[in-house]
Amino acid sequence: MAGINIGSPVTSLPARPELSVEHGTVTTTSLQIAEHFGKRHADVIRAIKRLDAPAEFTERNFALSDFTDSTGRTLPAYRITRDGFTLLAMGFTGKEAQRWKVAYIDAFNRMEAELHQPANTPRMELAFSLAAEAAAQVHRTVFNAVMQGDTDEWQHSRYLLNLNYDSQGRPTLPHAQPIATDQMVVSFNSLPQRIADGEIMAATDAQLATLATACTQRLTQRAQHREKQVTLPIYPGNSPGQRPASAQALSAKQLPAPDEGLLRMTFR
Repeated sequence: MAGINIGSPVTSLPARPELSVEHGTVTTTSLQIAEHFGKRHADVIRAIKRLDAPAEFTERNFALSDFTDSTGRTLPAYRITRDGFTLLAMGFTGKEAQRWKVAYIDAFNRMEAELHQPANTPRMELAFSLAAEAAAQVHRTVFNAVMQGDTDEWQHSRYLLNLNYDSQGRPTLPHAQPIATDQMVVSFNSLPQRIADGEIMAATDAQLATLATACTQRLTQRAQHREKQVTLPIYPGNSPGQRPASAQALSAKQLPAPDEGLLRMTFR
């Protein structure tokens, strides 16, 4: 089979084939191969038909299917197994083609390993049980919100589903609760940027000032705590020779450097 050179217009994007399981076999499609290897789908179909392979191999590894294109036409396509992909991809050359070949092989390996893993019956039963309880919790929470809230409120409601664990690490019953319009779920890292970008539109000046004051107070408490650690009196077991080297280098009036990413605010 003649080599088909694949260009490399976009090499920065991660190569992540999306495979699926059909009748217990991991497969890809001719449409995906055409997209990932930068080929026209008609050219991939032509390459499949030109493969010099026994009819039994072709029937086992290339299952004819169809798809509807953007104009509404029904056109032929193929669902392809690992062996079929390996044979077809031999004709694809180039650096970008090599990258996708490796990605497909890795994807086939992962999915086939997962497919052949023995079923964990107790874990599966637990998953079904928790999923059913979570669905029931969401049903009750949404029902109560619609029945008890006013129209403007429940139409914009959001809900938070929690899966908690007991002291032994065992999952407890899921719990669903509505999130008020003035509440949000956000990480500490993204909160400053959301405030700076104006995403928290409902926050008043007083609320923002309260938040800033709380942050400043906490920073001050941490700085005072570090200063006390530096200026501790010397007792047996706390002599200069037994102190950490970092503590010796700091004088009583010198504050340690703030942790990375820490905001220092000074008010006069």
